[in-house]
Amino acid sequence: MVARSQPLALPVPSRGFHVVIGPRARRRRVGGWIALSFTLAAVFFAMISLRVALDRNAFVLDDIREQIVVEESRYWELRLQVAELQSPERIAGLAEELGMVYPSQIATIEVPGLGDPDPGNERRWVDLKTLLSAQP
Repeated sequence: MVARSQPLALPVPSRGFHVVIGPRARRRRVGGWIALSFTLAAVFFAMISLRVALDRNAFVLDDIREQIVVEESRYWELRLQVAELQSPERIAGLAEELGMVYPSQIATIEVPGLGDPDPGNERRWVDLKTLLSAQP
């Protein structure tokens, strides 16, 4: 068995009462709308100023990228110039202009005491190294 539901009847006032909005309630309602509109306008202008700042930064970044490209090309040109200046052919040509020539004979000079397997020299080096390492 299913019971049917019936809507409840609202009590009807016997004297004919109705709601009247007073001036104080109207002021509150209008003040709320004004506050809302000012808040929305402030948010709108804040978003616009933020967008302008972002666009300005984007232009600055583009300028910096262009400067980077220019400086990189300048860097590689300077590297090429350094390589050309260090070239052995260029240095040999300048040496010839200054009067430098290859030697016709090679002479070997021997200095006594250097390269000798004398144990006395080794002992003196050890003494010198210990003396130098001991001092701060």
